[in-house]
Amino acid sequence: MTQLELTQCLHLAKTLDLIVSSRMINGVLYVYDAAGQKKPWDSFVSDYPLERLRAMIDRRQIRPTTAT
Repeated sequence: MTQLELTQCLHLAKTLDLIVSSRMINGVLYVYDAAGQKKPWDSFVSDYPLERLRAMIDRRQIRPTTAT
């Protein structure tokens, strides 16, 4: 994964409220959810690869809104 792809993944994951922050500990990148639970980046990105995050954003943007 390139630096650009990593940056995109982190941004999209934050936009989707999947993570709230990230931190490097002893050379390992961890991401934290809203409950403060940490997960190694490798584990997170295997669950949410860049393509999946992009698709989730696309679905969010085209979701029909209800008229009031």
